[in-house]
Amino acid sequence: MKHPDAMSDALTMPAVATYALRLGDDALILSQRLGAWITRAPQLEEDVALGNIALDLLGQARTLLTYAGRVEGLGRTEDDLAFLRDEREFLNLHLVEHPNEDFAVSTARQLYFSTW
Repeated sequence: MKHPDAMSDALTMPAVATYALRLGDDALILSQRLGAWITRAPQLEEDVALGNIALDLLGQARTLLTYAGRVEGLGRTEDDLAFLRDEREFLNLHLVEHPNEDFAVSTARQLYFSTW
């Protein structure tokens, strides 16, 4: 469950800013999780592919967080939203936080996230 202050902050923002922030947080956290597989994936092809997907998600996160900061009107930048919030202020899905315990589980997580 999210921290009550994070939820109240999300409710006071314009809806489109909250939506962009949620999507940006999802992409940011999942890019970090996938990036952790670099040099540890079972095959070289998977290693390169996961790195590319992680970079793509990071680019999406930058765009979405920049947009959320602009729309909310508080003068926050993508860096402020990505690095200067408490972990309880993030609005990402719990799915993207799942630890990288097994390559098959991480692949299934990526499939579910991409389909969603």
